[in-house]
Amino acid sequence: MAGLGVATGTLALALVPAGPAAAHDYVVSSTPAAGSTVDSSPSTVSITFNDVILDLSGTGSSNVLEVTDASGLHYEDGCSTTSGPTLTTGVALGAPGAYTMTYQAVSADGHTVSDAVPFTYAPAAGTAEGVGSPTRPSCGSAGGAGGASGAPTGDETDAASPSASPEPEMTTLATPGDDTVATPSATSGSGSVNAGLVIGIAVAIVVLAAAAVVVAIVTGRRRDGTPAEADADDPSVPDGDESSDGR
Repeated sequence: MAGLGVATGTLALALVPAGPAAAHDYVVSSTPAAGSTVDSSPSTVSITFNDVILDLSGTGSSNVLEVTDASGLHYEDGCSTTSGPTLTTGVALGAPGAYTMTYQAVSADGHTVSDAVPFTYAPAAGTAEGVGSPTRPSCGSAGGAGGASGAPTGDETDAASPSASPEPEMTTLATPGDDTVATPSATSGSGSVNAGLVIGIAVAIVVLAAAAVVVAIVTGRRRDGTPAEADADDPSVPDGDESSDGR
């Protein structure tokens, strides 16, 4: 009985670590399947886990799914999305050959899990090929899957057209407003400048005229008074009586 108890306890201890290890999410399926060969160009690829995956960032950046060829070029669109246990991204595969889906996701227990799922792409001759990107594209950028196929590029052009249309409208709306405000302001400013210029010239003329009058008066007084004062003060000029007495 004692031996049976020891064996039971040992077995229980051996099973304890298995609990936390099993808590990590693991892949139960993928599209394309691991090691499979696809003969048509998929628009999306996905990885499905055994439990929900968490979006800790709230923006989807916590979970990433990349698709690369043998040379390392990226063919995903950079917009990885999560829905319950499934992680998905858009793709536009390039030339036939070996491809790899590489994922990183936050499992239900909060731990990050990552791995790779290989598959082979063997499309029919003449199938359009996407253009790979040397770096992982940002969601919504022109590179990656979005810039590879003709349809998304057209959508991006169509999407850009409405955004371009409001720009002339905004400019048109702003132009009358600017003109309405600027026109009175410019007219008022010109009137103020002209009135100030006229007043300034008039004041300058008055000041110059007054100065000329003052100068004329002072000059006239000096001409009338200076010789008499000089003769009276000069001892060398003989007085009229003294001249008569000397004779």
